[in-house]
Amino acid sequence: MSGVRPFRDVKLQWLQQLSCDKDLSDNARSVALYIVTTHLNGHTEKAWPSYQTIADATGKSVKTIQRVIRELETSGWFEIRRGNGIRHNTEYCPSAVSILRASDAREKTDKVVTLYPGEGGQNRPARRSDVSGEGGQICPPNPEKEKIYKPNPREDAPPRVETRRAVPLVFVAETKTKQVEQWCAWLRRHGFPSLEALGIRTVKTGQPGYALPGYWPPDEASPRALEWVAFFSCRRDHIADEPDRQADLRRAS
Repeated sequence: MSGVRPFRDVKLQWLQQLSCDKDLSDNARSVALYIVTTHLNGHTEKAWPSYQTIADATGKSVKTIQRVIRELETSGWFEIRRGNGIRHNTEYCPSAVSILRASDAREKTDKVVTLYPGEGGQNRPARRSDVSGEGGQICPPNPEKEKIYKPNPREDAPPRVETRRAVPLVFVAETKTKQVEQWCAWLRRHGFPSLEALGIRTVKTGQPGYALPGYWPPDEASPRALEWVAFFSCRRDHIADEPDRQADLRRAS
C-alpha cells in the first residue's frame, strides 16, 4: 500500500469512491459532496458548516442532516467532532482510512504503461508499410497541389486580444473570523495589503463583510490561485490609481 497523500491531491479519487459506495444512501452522498466541494478548507482539510447551512443548501431538514452525518461517520467517510452549538460548529474531516484508499487509487493511476516489450508493457504497433521505416508510407511531393496553394488570410490577421474572464465574488461576513483570518494571511503571503486597503468591504442585508472570490483562500497548487492573484492585483492597482483619477476630474471641472 502507498503512503497517505494530502487530501487535495486525492480529492478526485475520494469523490469517485464515494459515488460508487453502494451502502451509502443518496442523501449521504449528496451531503458529503456538498461539504467537500463547498466548505472543506484545503490547508486544514476540515470544514465547519452548521446543520442549518447544510439543510438550506441541500433542501433537506435539519433532522435528516443529523441522521446523514451519523451515517457518514459510522460508514468511515468522515471523522466528526461535534460542537456545542453556540460558538463552535461541528467539525468535519475526511477520515484517514478513506484518504488512504484514495491515495492507493491515485498511485495506480499514476503508473505509466511503457510501449516497449522489454519493459513489461504492451508491444508497439507494427509498421503499416515496408516503404518507410518510420511506420508509414513516404508520400512524394505533389507539384500541382503546390501551384494552387493559397495562403490562409488568417495568417496575416492581427493577433487576438485575450480577454480576462470576470471572477465571481461571494459574500463573507465579518463575523466569519476564521475565514477572514485565513484570507488576511493568504494576502500577506502574496504581498497584498489588507482587505480594508483593497476596498472590497461591503454590506449585505445589513451585515458587514467582504466581497471575495471564494469562501476560503485557494490551495497554492490550485490553478485558481493564479486567477485570484490577478484579481487582487487589479484591485490593488485600481486603488493606487484612484487618487490620480480624482485629481484629473477636479482639473477637468
